[in-house]
Amino acid sequence: MCLVEVEEADKPLSSCTFPVHEEDTYVYTNSLTVKKSRENILELLLSNHPLDCPICDQAGECDLQDQTKVYGTYLTRVRKNKNSSLDLKHGPLLKTIMTRCIHCTRCVRFTSEIAGIGFLGVLNRGHFMEINEYSNNLSLYSEILGNLIDLCPVGAITSKPYAFKARPWELKMVDTVDLTDSFGSNVYFHFKETLVVRITPKISKSLNEN
Repeated sequence: MCLVEVEEADKPLSSCTFPVHEEDTYVYTNSLTVKKSRENILELLLSNHPLDCPICDQAGECDLQDQTKVYGTYLTRVRKNKNSSLDLKHGPLLKTIMTRCIHCTRCVRFTSEIAGIGFLGVLNRGHFMEINEYSNNLSLYSEILGNLIDLCPVGAITSKPYAFKARPWELKMVDTVDLTDSFGSNVYFHFKETLVVRITPKISKSLNEN
């Protein structure tokens, strides 16, 4: 979805991976070519995505919903059955519905590069690609796996204790600090009436980065 049009390039390029070589390079981010290219990419992302928005805990905070509002269309050229994937069951925090996964591989990279457990991986290829376990004998355990809830841009990984408790627009938010760690990390408390239903991270570059 980060495709841009670069002058003298033959096709749209992804802005997050293509380096700028010259000072006088002209980059167009809102041209007709960019708009059509992003619409095509979004159509592929939605080709296997279920219509779960009414029952999804990510609804209202979903990156895919935001992109669909801008670049989505009412028609599709995809005429095939949607893929389905088995859900992963790990721990008291993570609720997974892997059919919603768009294969961004954020969870795979986090577990291997940050958490240090090479457990999740990209299996199969092409139309049958899925995020799943490498081995049934391994257990997905780490003290920082709760971050996967915040990392996932869609509703594939959500919070199990928060499931079906409330919608984002029903909550009141207060920014505060976490008293359970020695850093005093910045967090948001989300209330529904008088009940705290969830706690989410807050960006603080001077303390706990992102």
